[in-house]
Amino acid sequence: MKTKRLMMTVIGLVLTTMMAQAQSVVAFLADSNGDYTNVRNAPKGKIVAKLGHDSSLIFVLDHPKNGWWRIVGNSYEIAEEGKDVKLKGSKTGYWIHASCVGFGTRNYGGQKLTLRKSPSNKSAVTYSFNKEIILHPLEVHGAWVKVMTGDGKHTGWIEDEWICANPLTNCC
Repeated sequence: MKTKRLMMTVIGLVLTTMMAQAQSVVAFLADSNGDYTNVRNAPKGKIVAKLGHDSSLIFVLDHPKNGWWRIVGNSYEIAEEGKDVKLKGSKTGYWIHASCVGFGTRNYGGQKLTLRKSPSNKSAVTYSFNKEIILHPLEVHGAWVKVMTGDGKHTGWIEDEWICANPLTNCC
């Protein structure tokens, strides 16, 4: 019970941080290619860390730049442990590619969700779906996140209330 309470507290703090930073997003490691994921000192820069795929990792990300996200606070969380891990080896920050991070959708009851051409409910729909999928973040504008579907076939804007950045729970 303490672990669940701690996890919910951490998620609350992360979401509060995300809301305070207009251009931030919380995402988990969603890379299944190879044994590890590279973290670099700049977009397309030198590899400064290799993250294994043996744990569920959660990141706060900001400053999207050409498909890359800066890792806020130079750290990430191991979700199973609720433990914060500091990255080391760079004086210029830490960056991860958008294709390596993502979040699930919160349409657990089969609700129809839509991706839109621009960040507005009045904008044209670019894609609709009613099953849970993985989305990769591309940019943020207020309460909207521009995403690419996990299969790379569709992009569009979705309201952040429909995404879940915790790989271990369904965010209900």
